[in-house]
Amino acid sequence: MTTKSSGRNLFQEIGKTHRWVVLSSLLGILTIGSSIGLLAMAVYLLTKSALVGTAASLSLTILGVRFFALTRVVGRYCERYLGHLGTFRVLTRLRVWLFEQLIDTDTIVLAEQRRGDVVTGLVDDVDTMQDRLLRVSSPPIVALGTLLIAATILLTINLQSAFILTAFFLVGSVALPPLLWSRTRRLAGQLIHLRAKRLAEANELMEGMETLAIWGRTDQLATSLAQFDAQESVVTRQLTRTRALLDVAVVSLTGICILAIVMALRTTQVSVTNVYWLATVPLIALASFEALGPLLAAPDFRAQTDAAAQRILSIAKSPTAPAPHTSPDRSSLQKPPPSPSIELTNLSFAYRDSAPIFVDASLVIPFGSTVAIAAPSGTGKTTLLELLVGLLPFERGTISVGGFRPNEVQNLERACIAAVMQDDHLFDTTIRDNLLVGDGDATDEQLLEACTIAGLQQFLDDRSEGLDAPVGPNGDLLSGGERQRLIIARALVADAPILLLDEPTEHLEPTRRTEVVDAILASRKGRTTIILAHETAAIDQVDAMYDVVEGRFLVRQS
Repeated sequence: MTTKSSGRNLFQEIGKTHRWVVLSSLLGILTIGSSIGLLAMAVYLLTKSALVGTAASLSLTILGVRFFALTRVVGRYCERYLGHLGTFRVLTRLRVWLFEQLIDTDTIVLAEQRRGDVVTGLVDDVDTMQDRLLRVSSPPIVALGTLLIAATILLTINLQSAFILTAFFLVGSVALPPLLWSRTRRLAGQLIHLRAKRLAEANELMEGMETLAIWGRTDQLATSLAQFDAQESVVTRQLTRTRALLDVAVVSLTGICILAIVMALRTTQVSVTNVYWLATVPLIALASFEALGPLLAAPDFRAQTDAAAQRILSIAKSPTAPAPHTSPDRSSLQKPPPSPSIELTNLSFAYRDSAPIFVDASLVIPFGSTVAIAAPSGTGKTTLLELLVGLLPFERGTISVGGFRPNEVQNLERACIAAVMQDDHLFDTTIRDNLLVGDGDATDEQLLEACTIAGLQQFLDDRSEGLDAPVGPNGDLLSGGERQRLIIARALVADAPILLLDEPTEHLEPTRRTEVVDAILASRKGRTTIILAHETAAIDQVDAMYDVVEGRFLVRQS
């Protein structure tokens, strides 16, 4: 995908942008056309009043001046209002589209992106795209419409002036933009990428501030940002000089054009019928050049929006990304299977350019059983969990969860699988809100019951806020054990038929690990619970125990 077409391709992805471009352009043409009419009628009125000596017979001309003045004001207001309304509507749809793409993008792709890059794509790059409609797509249409109006009027007054205006206007609109495009494209692209890198670097360093403080490297943040600021300052100055040349080009072109028109009018024969209108010709040309400024600025904004669009598309689109996400209609949601079993048949999976994790692996876990799966680090425990919940795509073999593929489970009326992962996220809000992620309809009694099973009740009793106690960004206000208990409690609140636990007791006190596992399994009687761990010797309340050996599941003999 080339940078030249990135902005257009991005808007084609989200669709329904043309109507806003057309509406904004028509209102822009109406506004500048009214300016031309206002200046022409005002000069005509002044000229005729001066020559005739009275304004008694000019009531219709006065009415025309008032009409064009009112039309210009109303047109400008409508252009700004509807143009920005359309921009906000398009940005809203763009953010939703990008978020849905990120939801459906597998974790391999997201893991290759720095978090700051993803944040920039969701915030900064999307905000940059607001200039695409009003400052890139509309100006050419407005300029063309303005030229047609001005040239048509001048053709009825003075043929020479019409040709001069058209010639200068075409030079400004056709010859200058390519010259500016070659320079602003490079500078604007550099500016967008520098800002994105600075945000990504700042995000990375701020998250690791504690580590930097321990090692006495807190100055690294200021040094790194200062380097980015210096680079951005250089590019910004170069871009500012280019924009200054643009302003000079517009003013110079306008002045030369009007001077040429005045010189042409000096050779024009004056008559009673055209004397009043000849004075309006230079001002008509001056008003028409109002459309040339935004047109010459369009290459600058096009370069910026294309660079931002290319970054957005690089995050949202990837060779391994599935089909675009569509939120299912509530009426089309299927009922979850009453007793879902798990079946893996000839499953093979490998990360990019890495050795296979699973090779023709098969496994059947009947509903209602408790299963432990042991494997050393890096041999597939977390990968298996992500495959079962649909976070990773697989190409060979099949995975069935109650007759559904993992990526189809999200279309069920109620969650079929709940999971506790090693890197589960806690939101910067209260304990209650984090628990309600598991089940938004859960009562306080259900939340407290889950906390009791997970061993979090004592923590709640020690806090005056209880369930409303804050947890901080990603649970920073909690200890490692408290954080893990809250994550377990959230999974229990979901009350799903299948519960996956990846190292559920890793951050708990050794003396409490068996107690917590026993409480979880006791509350899960009659439903499926799968425990994935490095070592499962301490887990004795299981129906089957498997080891992952060379990419296959082997039953551990008791």
